[in-house]
Amino acid sequence: MTVRFFIIGAIVAAISSWAIVSSLVLYLDPERAGLIGYFLFFLALFLAAASTASLCGYSVRRLVARHVLAAYAVRTSLRQGVWLALLLNLLLLLQLVRLYVWWLAVLACILLVTTEFIFLGYDRAYRRTAHRA
Repeated sequence: MTVRFFIIGAIVAAISSWAIVSSLVLYLDPERAGLIGYFLFFLALFLAAASTASLCGYSVRRLVARHVLAAYAVRTSLRQGVWLALLLNLLLLLQLVRLYVWWLAVLACILLVTTEFIFLGYDRAYRRTAHRA
């Protein structure tokens, strides 16, 4: 995937997903929509949050760390955008079923941050061994 394809695809996905989320919020009655309505809402919200967070993360990475290759910035930004969207959907789903408490949110954040540190450590170790070969 090229960087240009990522940027254009993420912009199109963000705009269309946010349009779908807003139309679902405005025109869909959650009590009558049932399970399909909730599924569509959470799917559209996941795509909107992941694409928006990925674009923002990529922009910040390109401004702050100019020495990093664009492909590495895309990979990290996309992964972190997906993590953030998963966290958002998980917390909203917990709120929907009335199980949301602050310590579960903290545990979910700690789990995702730990998982991201594992991925970042793996990426750094892979880059170090790739330069030696």
